[in-house]
Amino acid sequence: MRLSLRRRRTAQPAGPRPNQWRGPRADFEMSNTTIGPTRVRRLCRLAGWTALIVLSAWAAVLATRELPHLMKQWFAIHDVTVKGLNHVTREEVMARMNLKPDATLYQVSASFLAERLRVHPWIKDATFERVPFHELSVTIIERTPAAIVRNGAEHLLTDEEGIVLARLGAQDDPALPLLTGLDAKGLLQGDVRARKAVRAGVQLSKLMAHAYDGRPEINAGNPSNLVASVKGVRFQFGEQALDDQWDRFRKVQASLKTLAVDGSGRRPNEVDLRYDNRVIVRERG
Repeated sequence: MRLSLRRRRTAQPAGPRPNQWRGPRADFEMSNTTIGPTRVRRLCRLAGWTALIVLSAWAAVLATRELPHLMKQWFAIHDVTVKGLNHVTREEVMARMNLKPDATLYQVSASFLAERLRVHPWIKDATFERVPFHELSVTIIERTPAAIVRNGAEHLLTDEEGIVLARLGAQDDPALPLLTGLDAKGLLQGDVRARKAVRAGVQLSKLMAHAYDGRPEINAGNPSNLVASVKGVRFQFGEQALDDQWDRFRKVQASLKTLAVDGSGRRPNEVDLRYDNRVIVRERG
């Protein structure tokens, strides 16, 4: 009698299937299979930031397209006020500036407009002020007449810098010092030497105005020997500083009022200041 012995299978304990993870890895895998509240909040936050970035980009594009148009509406120049005018007219100022019809306050260049205005012979400088939101205020600084330059029958009106302000023809202005001996053509063309001679003549006339109330006539043809006549007295000036030479004369002026050249009671009518530390007086016939 054969006996067959079979090994009984032991029952497998209940537990995870062979293809499942155990331990911490199993907990991690289980946590990824469900979406918890924290992850939902993170996704919502990410979506919000994405929407904000998109909206910001869209707003930037819109602003880039619309901002220039809005700026023109907000700062368009509707009114131009001009102050400081005496010899120059408002129409001349506006024509020199030549503003575009759609010009705005933030577009105009003050330095560029001032340069345009300084081309006018009477305008020395100009300042600008932007008045919100549609006004441009212009203040003109005009040149001041300082001398009359006579060349034959023609008279030129100049300022103290030698800038020709106007051609007066035969007309004269006795209230201003008279300068002669100058190259009128060179002065009109802006010759540096001619303008320098005018400046010297104007300076001398101002010095003499403190001692004489008459109109000085100054021959400025030779800058190293200016000859000025006023009240019948003629002065000669050398290359030294004019104010130093005039101070030298002022120190002896009081004594010259009573000085007689030859004892006849006649007074000297010519003063020569061309030599250092000397005041030479003569009587001209």
